[in-house]
Parts: sequence; C-alpha cells; structure tokens
Amino acid sequence: MKEDMRIRLMVIILDRGKGARAAELFASYGLPLHYGTPGRGTANSELLDYLGLGETEKDVVFSLVPGCTIPGLLQAAGEKLQLATPGKGILFTIPLSAVSGAAARFINSQAHRTGTEQEEHMPEQGKNELIVVVVNSGCTDTVMAAAKLAGARGGTILHGRRVGEETEKSGDNGVWLEKDIVAILAPRELRLPIMEAVNRAAGAATESHGVLFSMPVEETRGLPRLN
Repeated sequence: MKEDMRIRLMVIILDRGKGARAAELFASYGLPLHYGTPGRGTANSELLDYLGLGETEKDVVFSLVPGCTIPGLLQAAGEKLQLATPGKGILFTIPLSAVSGAAARFINSQAHRTGTEQEEHMPEQGKNELIVVVVNSGCTDTVMAAAKLAGARGGTILHGRRVGEETEKSGDNGVWLEKDIVAILAPRELRLPIMEAVNRAAGAATESHGVLFSMPVEETRGLPRLN
C-alpha cells in the first residue's frame, strides 16, 4: 500500500496544564511543528466530565502531521493521554487542501512512519464536523445557547482580534476589535441545524456579528456517543 504523505491538522483539547503531554507525544513521532493556545470549555455542568471537558480551562494544541503517522499517534494518544476514558480530552484531525511545499517536505522528512498497512478500523472516521463561529467578544453565551438547543454538546472558546484597516478605529460604528472564536465538534447530521440556529441568534445580522463556517473532520478520539 502506498505510504500516505498527505498533511493533516491534528488538534488535541486537554485540561489546562496538560498540553505539554501532547507536545511531547508529537515530538516523540518526530513532528516539529506544533503550537498551543489557551481555551475555555463550554459544556454544561452535567456533561463536563463525560465529554472530555472535566475542567473549564483548556490547552488546545495544533500540529501538522502526515497521514503515515496517524495510526500510531491515535493509539499512543489513547494510551498516554487516556483519551479512551471519558473526561480526559478530545482529539480530531482535519484534512488540508494545501500546505507549503517546504513545510510538507520538512514534516515528512522528520516524521517517524507507522505504516498505513497497519491502520486500525476507525468507526468514528468522517462522521463529524468542526463548526467555527467568530463573534464579537462577550457573545459566546448566545452562540452556545443556540447551538445546544440544536443538539451541540459543548465547545471550546479561543480569543482573537480582528485585523485590517478597521483596527485603526475604535469599537464605535459596529467595529469590534476583540473577537471570540467558538469551535464546536458535532456529528455531521447536526451541522446544518446547529449553524442555522447560531446564525439566527448570533449571525451577521445580529449584534454579535457572527461569521460561521464548518470543515470536515476525519478521525476523532475522546468524543463519546450519547443517546
């Protein structure tokens, strides 16, 4: 079987202070490009422990990984990060449409192969979507209230800032510099209901001025099925 050299984005969300373990795991596979940022979980209290959101404060770690490393990484993450246990964290991979040639060559030259011929069966593969909502700072409660009514179990909040010509102005005239980014991992069949609900409550026509988009997710770990 031809070795899978395509680059994916792997994302791991863990309780605050545990992101270093993910970075160590990536490094052990020869992966040189990984980045971390603080986040905040939004699952309601009765679901926090069950959904890998046992604490509100999160470490979010991103890494560019070639497909040939994914089988080994999934197994190692399940063991070393305990992602098979509800409440320990969430991992998912996102296919990328393009990566700079120099970066792709460097990543592939450093990565430790695990072999696609030994890929495990992945029942969760291709059944989830990552919904991203960018809204004015302070509007995340509106986003998550609408998303949960449509079936979302929780999300992770990152903080950002709008850049461009508008940043020279103040927050007057509807221009808000500070932004919140809400990332919601959800089953594919809930993507449209969640996005429609959030758009009504916090879309561009509202005071939240939300911008929404989604992207397909390949493998996931740590996301239990709830009836």
